Amino acid sequence: MRTIVWIVIVLWVIMTAAGYIVSCAPLWEQFPHPPLLLGASPTPSPGRGLVTAATSLALLPGWREQARAVIEQVLESMHEHAWNPLAKTHGRRTGGLFINWQMIDPERVNAIRPGPQGETLEKHDPQVDLLYLNALSAYQHLNPGRASYQADLQRILAVVRLDFQDYNLPKGWIYFSLLSVARSLSDASLLDEARALVERFYRFWFDPLIGTIYDRRHQPFGYNTVHALECGAALVDAGKRWQVPAWREAGERTLEHVISVAFDPQRHLLYENMVVGPAGSDRPQGDEVRAASTGEAVSALALAYQLTGQHRYLSLASTLLQSLFVTSGLWDRQHGGLYFALHLGDGSVIRDYKETRAQCLTLSGLQLYNAQVTLPFLSEEHALIALLLGPFYEHTYHGYFYRLTADFQVYVSKPGAGIGKEDYFTSEAMGCALNALLAVIQST
Repeated sequence: MRTIVWIVIVLWVIMTAAGYIVSCAPLWEQFPHPPLLLGASPTPSPGRGLVTAATSLALLPGWREQARAVIEQVLESMHEHAWNPLAKTHGRRTGGLFINWQMIDPERVNAIRPGPQGETLEKHDPQVDLLYLNALSAYQHLNPGRASYQADLQRILAVVRLDFQDYNLPKGWIYFSLLSVARSLSDASLLDEARALVERFYRFWFDPLIGTIYDRRHQPFGYNTVHALECGAALVDAGKRWQVPAWREAGERTLEHVISVAFDPQRHLLYENMVVGPAGSDRPQGDEVRAASTGEAVSALALAYQLTGQHRYLSLASTLLQSLFVTSGLWDRQHGGLYFALHLGDGSVIRDYKETRAQCLTLSGLQLYNAQVTLPFLSEEHALIALLLGPFYEHTYHGYFYRLTADFQVYVSKPGAGIGKEDYFTSEAMGCALNALLAVIQST
């Protein structure tokens, strides 16, 4: 009896101390860094993934405030270091965003390989500019009385207006991004650009004989699966919005075609790239599938469901998520986070590193999917939120790297395959993280 009493007392002391530590510690100091899987279920229920330490952290009180703080810190970091006054757009010096800058020495910028980088100083990526504009407009919408980054918003807005004049690549997410910013800022020029872009999807890239969008500039003709799905959703949206039935029909045909030929029934994932064949006999171009692409495909399918009401799109999105988090091996059950990619042929996973954008794009996909279903993947959503607030975020210098090692250390690229030690914040990773976290805050 005395032994039992002592056991109860010891357990009470441990639990009391643990509760005190949890109540006092910052969100991501409550577990070892990086977080370990403390509560993984060995037999996930159908349609659900694994519960991780990251999940538990994200559910603690105060995580929304921490997300807001991270958003502020990243925006301030970009305000200080991201603007490239030498960047050119269509041959004109307009300014734009640096591709990257070194964490501890922000004067070292636009590094794309080892050694001097002087010839890269005028480069910038229009797609990254658009990500940043999206983040600033969403921030303004959440904080209507604040003018902290108004000058930054107006500066990048002027660049984006030029970036996408006559833009003609089949990437449907750009349409939705332009549309979102145009509506948020009541900007008629960006709305016109969004409409013109989707018209080019239809005129230049849609083949009515095959019933899908593909790239005709190179042989063999082919398409990126996710981009094609997003173009399909864009055509449906634009067809409804501007009452152009031909666009809507082309979009629905594109969605149906891509899904029918690109789904791998063994791994329950979509092939990344396809080569167009006669009579719908498209074939995969390689078997490597990135986690980022699967997360982005979930967004496209959730949008397709919103636009059409066809439940098969949500069903496929659920199948992709189940594979992504549970059966494929892409989710790291030891540390949390999505590995880079896997090979559909033999199921081998490329575990060298984890891309920040994969976590962000998948979180955005989960946001759209979970808002429309009765059995959401909430634990996975919370895990990704916590990872973006924790080990993926550099807390001292306030930024995100393009990628990290599997255990969240600075990645060192192989000789000849990168810049070496990748301790550079990238505007792309910062923009992806900002948009994902801002969407989380907007939905709560």
